[in-house]
Amino acid sequence: MADAAASTSATTGKLQAARRDESPAMRLLRRWGTIVVLVLTGIGFAFASPYFAAISNANNILFSMIVSALVSMGLTWVVMAGSFDLSVGLIVTFTSIVVAFLIPIFGPWLAIVLSLLAACVIGVINGVLVTYARLSGIVVTLGVMFVLDGVNVFITGGYQVPVSYSELAFLNIGQGKIGMIGVPVVVMLVVFILAHILATRTRVGHYVAAVGDNPMAAFYSGIDVYRWVIVSFVLSALMSGIAGVILTAISSSAQPVGGQGYLLEAFAAVYLGATVLGKGKPHVLGTLIGVFFLYMVNSGMNMVGFPFAARQLFAGLVLILAVGANAALNREELHLKFI
Repeated sequence: MADAAASTSATTGKLQAARRDESPAMRLLRRWGTIVVLVLTGIGFAFASPYFAAISNANNILFSMIVSALVSMGLTWVVMAGSFDLSVGLIVTFTSIVVAFLIPIFGPWLAIVLSLLAACVIGVINGVLVTYARLSGIVVTLGVMFVLDGVNVFITGGYQVPVSYSELAFLNIGQGKIGMIGVPVVVMLVVFILAHILATRTRVGHYVAAVGDNPMAAFYSGIDVYRWVIVSFVLSALMSGIAGVILTAISSSAQPVGGQGYLLEAFAAVYLGATVLGKGKPHVLGTLIGVFFLYMVNSGMNMVGFPFAARQLFAGLVLILAVGANAALNREELHLKFI
């Protein structure tokens, strides 16, 4: 235990010394570089299209990013813990289908609770298999992704599951407005605030981050590593489940396929967000900013007239560059994760 603590202390000291030796320009770039790129990109699109800077477009960007933002914020917890969750997109679809099926039976509010509990069960399964079964997070969640894909198609028969237009209270979650702001945008912001507080002001966030930084040091410090890895998977599944509920409320139906599309965006947002404010580690605020950046650029490219293929190419390049920037921010650390 003493050796682990001494090793961690020495590594931290070297990291702090390296940071102190940086030039002021490098420190400024490290902390504000991503924000500067975001602002300059927005200004560029505002000059390229007169409609980009309109309030209505800002509302459209916020509304369109809701599901992706919730999925990405959930995925942030798993990446913070040092693992991966490839099943988040299919959890969105699964929860969307479950809530649509349960509303006529139990009513909207109990249906929402039960569907979110179902999502959390999937998170527990992922976490237990990764920890106690000692399986790779990539392999486990890839397998769960395929299982959920089959389950989703099987229980729906490949057809959408409609929600009755008489369920006004439920549909208001996805289609209602509070003034000029959509209710789902408010839900997204509330979830973000709660997740940010949980990550920065409670032991949940500190322990999950400690496990992700150095699980061996966390273990010798008395932290139950397995418990907090499982918690990270449950939080990821829960937020994906909330995204699924909102998606059903927005579209008034549940679709048997389509959730896979959120996975690439989520990873791009998480790793892009890790570079925000020079942290070099995934954090909820950075992830939200990362999602906004992706959807802002997508909106701008659409207005300027870029084809869909170019927008997909951009998303892939952002993911590669974000991971590269994240590695650069942590270049003083020994690279030991090869999964």
